Amino acid sequence: MSMFSFMKKEPELPPIDPTLVLAEAQECLKEKDFDSALEKFDLLCSLSVQSPLPLLSRATCRLQLKKYEGVLEDCEKVLMFLNADIDGHEEESCTTVHSLALMRMAKAYKELGNLDSAKSSLMRKNAIEHKLGRNRVEDDGDVAAEDMVEKERQTAEEWKEKGNAEYKKENWTLALEFYKNGLGYDMYNAKLHSNTCMALIKLRRWSQALRHAEQCIALEPTWVKGYYMKGMILSGESKIEQALVVLRQAANMEPGNTQIKALLDEVESRVEYVESRLRRRKPAKDKEPEQPEQQKADDSGNDNDNDRAVEDVDSDEEYCDDDGCRTPKKIKLKVTRADVINTAIELAAAAVGVAVVWWFVTQRD
Repeated sequence: MSMFSFMKKEPELPPIDPTLVLAEAQECLKEKDFDSALEKFDLLCSLSVQSPLPLLSRATCRLQLKKYEGVLEDCEKVLMFLNADIDGHEEESCTTVHSLALMRMAKAYKELGNLDSAKSSLMRKNAIEHKLGRNRVEDDGDVAAEDMVEKERQTAEEWKEKGNAEYKKENWTLALEFYKNGLGYDMYNAKLHSNTCMALIKLRRWSQALRHAEQCIALEPTWVKGYYMKGMILSGESKIEQALVVLRQAANMEPGNTQIKALLDEVESRVEYVESRLRRRKPAKDKEPEQPEQQKADDSGNDNDNDRAVEDVDSDEEYCDDDGCRTPKKIKLKVTRADVINTAIELAAAAVGVAVVWWFVTQRD
């Protein structure tokens, strides 16, 4: 071995050809060899130049291999890229990379048993396609279709304004009806869901309000009002621990929002109050209850070890003491051993007296 062998350089590996690796991965997908395809996509996703397509393909492989947490991780990364059109997924009603990522997330959440998150992902996907579908109608130059879409928008806006007018008058029921009419024309309008939620909160219809708050969050994840309303609803349902989590999330999103801070302070105060009440109510299990002074005095003698209390539960006779007169439902009589002995002696003496008298009478006869 040469003394200068350490100076020899390791042969450099040939650079990765992404096109070649992608072709090999696609062949593996055609053969449904998802494990091999996953290895190829892992390699593509490790490159310095990132693209949403390898992440989406890897999410598809992981979905087939039931690696659902990995699916969610890949799709969250895809959503960080700018949205772009994608072909070949029309059967899933997905025409963009964000739509497809949300569809994959919905399936993963469903398999994990998180149905609320699955519904939220589908709603966000539908909102994207709904909005883009309108844009495409306008781009195609179909004047009739464009007019119909614009008319729907205007009608939904009109119902919203009517609802706002009634809301200001505190006509919550009528405002709710108008908001729901607006949603019939534009069900992906986050502001309409928000207004509907607020009307339901005023009517204290918590479960229905919660659904609209969650839809508002799904449609506009960065809009803090959805989280604020959800915290308000959970607080109204006395689910203060859950409300605390949501409101802290909202406060982190908008630290300067005074409404959120005020509600958060209120909920935190409620949590502290409940905890303090629970601490005060906690019984002292190892502590013996104190006995009244009179009972301690009665129990101090050796002759009173076997005292028995007799209850007269039917007594309604009035009695008086230093505190006044009252009619108890129960009177406890104290019978001591000395009382029993004295009574026995008296009875014995009486019996002896009767016997002596009887003897004298019979002797006289």
